[in-house]
Amino acid sequence: MSRVLYQPTWESLNEHKLPKWFMDAKLGIFIHWGVYSVPAWAPTYGEKKEYYNETIGHHPYAELYGYGMMYKNTPVWKYHVDTYGADFQYEDFIPRFTADQWNPHGWASLFKNIGAKYVVLVTKHSDGYCMWPTKQSHLNSMDTGPHRDITGELTKAVTAEGMKMGLYYSLTFNWYYPNFPHILYRDLSHKQMKELIDSYKPDLLWSDDYWKPHEKSYAATWQSKELISYFYNQAANPDEVLVNDRWGQEENGMQLGDFSTPEYSAIKNIPSFYWEMTRGLGISFGYNQNDEYMTPQELINMFVDVVSKNGNLLLNVGPKADGTLDAVQVDRLLALGAFMHVNSEAIYGTRAWVDSEGETADGSAVRFTTKDDHVFATVLGADSSAEVTIKGLFAQPGTTITLLGTNQELAWTQQASDLSIELPGQVPNPHAYSLKITPEPFRAMQKPKISLENKYGEIFRRSGFLTANV
Repeated sequence: MSRVLYQPTWESLNEHKLPKWFMDAKLGIFIHWGVYSVPAWAPTYGEKKEYYNETIGHHPYAELYGYGMMYKNTPVWKYHVDTYGADFQYEDFIPRFTADQWNPHGWASLFKNIGAKYVVLVTKHSDGYCMWPTKQSHLNSMDTGPHRDITGELTKAVTAEGMKMGLYYSLTFNWYYPNFPHILYRDLSHKQMKELIDSYKPDLLWSDDYWKPHEKSYAATWQSKELISYFYNQAANPDEVLVNDRWGQEENGMQLGDFSTPEYSAIKNIPSFYWEMTRGLGISFGYNQNDEYMTPQELINMFVDVVSKNGNLLLNVGPKADGTLDAVQVDRLLALGAFMHVNSEAIYGTRAWVDSEGETADGSAVRFTTKDDHVFATVLGADSSAEVTIKGLFAQPGTTITLLGTNQELAWTQQASDLSIELPGQVPNPHAYSLKITPEPFRAMQKPKISLENKYGEIFRRSGFLTANV
């Protein structure tokens, strides 16, 4: 039987299906690490609503430090001049990007142990610095800085742990070559992305583009269809690889990609498409020495919420220039891992139920997932109550309810439209606990409107491969 080859056309690429492993995985780790990890600085604003301030030099993403340096009297420019002097160039940071304490196997082991199923490494961000020995530029981690093939070493470590490996590449935005005509930088981007595909055989190709909504043919300008078809066709099994949705708009206003990627924003209700929420443990992706991190409770709440709405969480870590991880970031990862060790059955391989959100009688949030004939109700914010009552949930006669982490069958009663469940004296995790209900209960609910709002305030819908503005 001959192998199907994908053509660089909308109709052909639209035939590609989302791999089941991705929908089952739920948790991935994003890694923003590079020259920008040396200054490790971005302005913070206290109130997270200020995240929406996209002004260059004011943006809270530390990975854009070099871009911010280019604009006089911005917070980044002022910090740089005060700290390093006006004559210190971005390239002068490269020798300080040493990775001399980096242990790729230590990273991979940590990510595996907390429950991640895939890892996505930033191989080149908008500063043009490449984390592999590219033949197209001297700005790479083998010729300069660490003098190591960061991408190759991490890929081996991650795959050895049984996780999938993804590679990020900033396709259209490179401030290091600000005067490049599109066609020349497009040629460089294509050559480098094909190097990554051919050399490292990633499971996931995560493109990032510089959004220009007024250019409806942006994907065509950058020949995104050609790159995606090349990636699919070079894979040992095209059905097991995938791409994200940041490849620019098509001529018909659609966006290419296998799944949607809202950034620092969530979906209120259950969408008809599969998605991946991406964000850092703090406000920045690249390591920012001033960052403000989520609490363990906030992190677990967010993760469970995303999973309940047919999503994955691509959770970012920002390592330091020497390759070590900030102690607070590690603490948050371990807290998430502790939750996963107890409650993974309510996460891996699940899908959204008829409703994602619920509430207990005392006001605690509940999130639902389902798998086979089971429904999992995860109560966020565990306490020592002897009983929990989930509003609007009807258990069928003969229902079995168990508490994950104990396999203990719990007594329950139906109180009109609410389900009351007796709990043991202490639940297994201080941040959340999951109840396994078999068979599937009934839910009193009003079907919500399905929508997604991303950080730019745009509303998107997706059906299968396609995304369109509505």
